[in-house]
Amino acid sequence: MSPADTVSRFLSAFEPSLGFKTAIHDYFTADSVYENVGLTQSTGIEDSLAVMQGFVDQMGFDHMKVQMLAIASGGNKVLTERIDDLYDGQGNKLVSLRVMGVFEVRDGKISAWRDYFDSAALAPAST
Repeated sequence: MSPADTVSRFLSAFEPSLGFKTAIHDYFTADSVYENVGLTQSTGIEDSLAVMQGFVDQMGFDHMKVQMLAIASGGNKVLTERIDDLYDGQGNKLVSLRVMGVFEVRDGKISAWRDYFDSAALAPAST
């Protein structure tokens, strides 16, 4: 599987309810670094799950559907332009985030994930 395929499958795994838990366990390396640039940074599977759980607790986030606008890869790096639609458990859309992401893939797993987006878009979802 190519690095771009790994990233695409990882992001698709967020679609079922609380799918992020399985996705992170299945696709992250033990030492992976996950960062929402300017907001949060975590290292490792458990720390990354805790960050995601924070979104659940703060926003009522349950699952995410990704609209992949563009994906490009070179070597072990994958760049994505996406719209991440976040939903609550009843299927109500909480927010749509326009995101640029950088992923690094090692041995078929994600060793780094950095997302860049305007965090102001989160303000209505967190109130």
